[in-house]
Amino acid sequence: MNILLTNDDGIHAKGLQVLKKVLSESYTVYAIAPDKERSGCSNAIQIRKSIKVEQIDEFTYSVDGFTADCVNIGLHGGLIPPVDIVISGINHGPNLGDDIYFSGTVAGARTAYIFGVSGIALSIDCYEESDYFYDASLFLLELLKDYPLHSKEPLFLNVNYPDMPRSEIKGIQYTRLGKRFYRDSYRIVQNNNNIFDMELDGTIENDERAGSDVTELRNGYIVVTPLTIDATDYNFIERLKI
Repeated sequence: MNILLTNDDGIHAKGLQVLKKVLSESYTVYAIAPDKERSGCSNAIQIRKSIKVEQIDEFTYSVDGFTADCVNIGLHGGLIPPVDIVISGINHGPNLGDDIYFSGTVAGARTAYIFGVSGIALSIDCYEESDYFYDASLFLLELLKDYPLHSKEPLFLNVNYPDMPRSEIKGIQYTRLGKRFYRDSYRIVQNNNNIFDMELDGTIENDERAGSDVTELRNGYIVVTPLTIDATDYNFIERLKI
């Protein structure tokens, strides 16, 4: 089986490197990832300029672009053989609830799904370097063997792994998306003749609902959330029929 590995933390990020090493012991793994961190890039792609791609070795490419660019190049650029699944991660930090709309990590898996290939986003609940990248990689290896590839249709899964020893994890929960409230603010760090340098600040609050990814990750579970890309408001359509 051929796997395309990507992320939004950059080709040299520890999470990606550990995951690549673990998966390569069982599968053929190609890594195509941004040349530097692109967190929060969502599904952005470059369409008005050429994209610089550097081949690092036979299985590894660095891209001067976004995560979705990397997946698109991997699927359609002719650089690597066809792949069976795209895995995006391991992200440094969780992607829960509304995070999925901003996350470049989740966008990597979403881009695969848009093009008819299964995609899995994997994040760990730690914004710094975690001690459990290896454990999270082993979990994903088990998940690949047990579930997604047996599906007849492409899957789009968002996985969040607790930042704790495997012995303390309570199990796996298949969850729905939770709700995150972003209390954003911007501060001016420099004002040069009415040209402002501004930095994003603020906090994130969670709506704690049982069965959501937000809550069950906090409760000590590995959370797997099956996603789709159909954003249709079916309730509105039904109201029009009345």
